[in-house]
Amino acid sequence: MAAVAAGLSACAPPWSVQSTFWQLWPSHLSLSPQAWRERIAAMHGLGFREIIIQWTGTSGGPEPWQLSASTLALIFDEAERLGVGLQLGLPYDERWWRQLGDPDDAALAAFLQAAQAQALAYARAASVTGRAAFRGWYIPYEIEQHSWAAPGRQPRLARWLRALSDPLAQQAGRASGISTFHSKLPGPLSLADLWSGLLDAASVRPMLQDGVGVSGMAAYEALAPLHRMLLARRAPFDLIVELFEELPSERKDGTTFNARSADAARVRRQLRIARRYRAQRVIAFAADPWLIGPTPEAERLRREWPP
Repeated sequence: MAAVAAGLSACAPPWSVQSTFWQLWPSHLSLSPQAWRERIAAMHGLGFREIIIQWTGTSGGPEPWQLSASTLALIFDEAERLGVGLQLGLPYDERWWRQLGDPDDAALAAFLQAAQAQALAYARAASVTGRAAFRGWYIPYEIEQHSWAAPGRQPRLARWLRALSDPLAQQAGRASGISTFHSKLPGPLSLADLWSGLLDAASVRPMLQDGVGVSGMAAYEALAPLHRMLLARRAPFDLIVELFEELPSERKDGTTFNARSADAARVRRQLRIARRYRAQRVIAFAADPWLIGPTPEAERLRREWPP
């Protein structure tokens, strides 16, 4: 990783993707302080000037974990040394998708209340909001249209998102980011209609996953109605450009994910769209591992970055 960081220019090109997600996992907890610094330096060397840490810990799964205060302080120290901003993801409850698939509304309501309490407690206790690198909060729950089509679910989501996002916006002085994607599962609710109601209710900034990593370039067609709605109401939004391509998996139920870094030609096509998308930010998902990882595919994409 040190060699990767040393071999990259510290100067971003005139137009580039200057923000990236960083999806942390329990395996990151074993990194040495120097290894943390090297990964941040590698992202900085590729031109990234903002890192969105997807979450600071997870619960509700087989291996709950939490980023320590000392490691978080180290990340902020290194980011500030390099002039990199950090948008900080709140803790994530891994039961999210399981609960959304449960038709029991009472169980969903209890889950949402618990997730909200956990997130707000973390934000209140955090000691990073006064740091120079702090760029606000990221709510690590993805919103798509299929799971909220049942009667009564849209108002429940709007109330929950307002109760969660308003205190965060007041604390940080800016709207929190939250990701959205277009579900391929059929249903009566459109993504544009769902988000029109959510933006009326809550102080959030939608971050549109382009979906190309799983569905190919045709994913932009599914996002088009949402994109038109956001432009029509002049709502700030971001575009997430996926740097991976999904590979076939032995299981077809969505419980496994197998992918590799995308080729530069495909990413070039994504960035041509991104240049005229009128998003406030174009965000790579994600430099680690799809650009700075040790695989041959990541090395090839890194050599041609920005494509």
